[in-house]
Amino acid sequence: MEALSSPAMLAAIIESSNDAIISKTLDGTVTSWNPAAERLFGYTAAEMVGSNIAILAPAGREAEMPSLLTRLKQGERISHFETLRRHKDGHSVEISLTVSPIHDADGTLIGASKIARDITQRRRDERQISFLMQEVDHRAKNALAVVQSILRLTRADTVEDFVSLVEGRIAALAAIHSQVASRHWIGIDMDSLAHISFTPFDPGGGRVSHGGPQTILGPQASQAVGLALYELAGNAARFGALNHPDGMVDLSWREEEDTLALTWHEQGLRDVRPPTRKGFGLTVCQLLLAGQLGGRLTFDWQDGGLALGINLPRGNLTL
Repeated sequence: MEALSSPAMLAAIIESSNDAIISKTLDGTVTSWNPAAERLFGYTAAEMVGSNIAILAPAGREAEMPSLLTRLKQGERISHFETLRRHKDGHSVEISLTVSPIHDADGTLIGASKIARDITQRRRDERQISFLMQEVDHRAKNALAVVQSILRLTRADTVEDFVSLVEGRIAALAAIHSQVASRHWIGIDMDSLAHISFTPFDPGGGRVSHGGPQTILGPQASQAVGLALYELAGNAARFGALNHPDGMVDLSWREEEDTLALTWHEQGLRDVRPPTRKGFGLTVCQLLLAGQLGGRLTFDWQDGGLALGINLPRGNLTL
């Protein structure tokens, strides 16, 4: 088998390259255009050879090519210059460009050789990674802020009680976080959220009932509503219906035009009186549901137990 001559070998390499390889004169006239350039920019060699390469410059970047040529005339070799070029169909192509001088036999600059690599997917991946990192940072800071609030607001008579209360609240936060993550940060439906929040206080599932239409809450809203439900159930277990052998709790929700309306109803107590001060649980409900989600809470201390109405703006539940 006869070996290829040097010019033939060079031509074969250019033809088979995955990178666009283009040559042009100093006035921008294209003199060669390989198959990879056809794939990258959409123009055939027949369309481009003899045409001016400025056709590839998107609006607002017309001065870029003359600027690169000026740098080349000054003896600079341009490597990995990231920019945009226009495809034949009009869409923008992100490329990494290397530009080298072409000299004649006397060493006079007569043109330029360009190697262009498509970096569209790489840049898309970089933007996605950057977005995900920002999301992780935001969610981590949000979770830490909630933990700080838990630590700041928790009150107990002994260190052991304090540790127990904090551990329970952080475990609830972790369970909600895990469920949101397992659903690719889409959110949690209300039924699952209620189950997560109530299980620590009603492991048998016989004293707390819940139901309503399928309603998906976004990640932040899931965290806020889930922790609020956990606190309501904890309050009921320590001071309310779940602290009484015959006590029951029912949570229902319905979707209205602009709000999600929740009703928390405790039953089975007698001679219930409003508390003289708000404890941690009700304070958290106010902070999360009213402060964070813009909700409205209505407390009604009925003879059989607390009846709480919660109205949450639906626009805030997709967060």
